[in-house]
Amino acid sequence: MKTILALVSVLMVFLLASCQLNEITFGSTDIDLAKSAEVRLVYDAPLVTSSTQSLTRLTYNDQLVSEVTTALGGIFPNSSARYHVVPQGSVKVDVYKSTTKDVLQYSNSFTVASGKYSVFIHSLTEVPFVVKDADVFPSSDAWADTLAHIQFVNLFYKADGVTPYGTLFLKGRRGAGTTASPYKYIDIASCGFKEASKLIPYKLVKSGTVWSGTETAMVFAVFDAAGKLLKAYPTSTGALADVVFTGFQLGKGRNYIFHINGKEGAKYAEQSIRLSTIVLN
Repeated sequence: MKTILALVSVLMVFLLASCQLNEITFGSTDIDLAKSAEVRLVYDAPLVTSSTQSLTRLTYNDQLVSEVTTALGGIFPNSSARYHVVPQGSVKVDVYKSTTKDVLQYSNSFTVASGKYSVFIHSLTEVPFVVKDADVFPSSDAWADTLAHIQFVNLFYKADGVTPYGTLFLKGRRGAGTTASPYKYIDIASCGFKEASKLIPYKLVKSGTVWSGTETAMVFAVFDAAGKLLKAYPTSTGALADVVFTGFQLGKGRNYIFHINGKEGAKYAEQSIRLSTIVLN
């Protein structure tokens, strides 16, 4: 027994010495904040949704930064509140598609200073639309308020995919659509093409005595300058109908970008109306 204890003791001393001599380190690069900016790329080109249009590779200034597949209406690096670090000033962006990751889908440049930015590809030929993210988020009473905040971005085109649609109004829909509980539309924000609103408070509905702080099954709608809901073809055989966007969930104290993108279409197969979200915090 003494021999076994002695052997264990010797082994422990050896392992300790090995750890001290062979320090485990992880590769890292220091970031100079005075010369850097943080960027997320948003893929909002007015194309009909298809897996063949998904991006598969992203480079900034010819440096590979991501190979995460990103669909239309989605973001690189495919995680809600994360960013890539780029040098301040002019930044060249190239994105590729296809499984071989070598078909150039878009190439252009944008300019950023210090801070965090959301950079929207809204056309395959024009420079991106750049929105500086809030440095400080709006505050609210942690106990009394049930608020989320929404920033609205308008990047929606007419059916040709070239002509901007014009001023749009984002509204939240409440009610069940019945006589006893008719739909009510709550104003949130309005924007012209390539414009972004401020972060606007939107009151969440508290459900139950014990509430998680998240409202689910939320519905939103977008109206045109004449006060009419956007319309689309619901199926390949269905008639033109009002569009509402369902299945959203927002959390109390959280901040979001809602970006309307895509285009109208003369038929179901040619339209791509997307209301996408980015969680800011």
